[in-house]
Amino acid sequence: MEVYLLLKIISILSGIQAIRIIMKEIFFQFIRRSALNNDLITIFQMILFTVIIFVICKKRNISLSIFPDIQSKSNKIGYFIITVIVLFFIISTPVFNAGLSYEVIIPIILSTIATPIFEELIFRGYVWNEFKHYHTNEFTVYIITTLLFAIWHLGYADSIWLKMTLMGYTTGFLFAMFMKVITGLCFGIIIGLVRYKLKNCYATMLLHSFMNIFGR
Repeated sequence: MEVYLLLKIISILSGIQAIRIIMKEIFFQFIRRSALNNDLITIFQMILFTVIIFVICKKRNISLSIFPDIQSKSNKIGYFIITVIVLFFIISTPVFNAGLSYEVIIPIILSTIATPIFEELIFRGYVWNEFKHYHTNEFTVYIITTLLFAIWHLGYADSIWLKMTLMGYTTGFLFAMFMKVITGLCFGIIIGLVRYKLKNCYATMLLHSFMNIFGR
């Protein structure tokens, strides 16, 4: 059953990335290939997939563990303060990145809002809870999810290749992909620990967003 579940999860993740790439190629038949258009399409796709995942999981009664189970006033205050801090950094980041232009704002929205919600809903929500059904040791779930999260980043090869070619780089693609996976692994280790300790995706979304502000 565990092998079947792993294959099922890998198939779902591969399917999402494959559909995303095909959709993007269809869009690029009608609009110009550019870094900005790539980010706009990706934001649209992530919102679409997030809604679909949420609706499917709700219909099938699959928990995504999005919100924290806050029992004390101090925890409520803590989550509120951290949320405000993250929002402050997201809003103020364009000011420190040469102003309020589409070329600055769109990538920030992608990396600090769309991507954290999309990826955390999948990995620290759906994938985590699916494996949790078959593992009494949640640390094992943390390890599996972290490894899958690292491998997942290979699926962004199309975006990396596009942005490299637009910048005039014709070599170094394999190294860029390797670093993408390593970065995903490092992020997964840190974010996964927060999921393991706090038992919710909201905290991991905040952390993922904060990390992406400085690691885009």
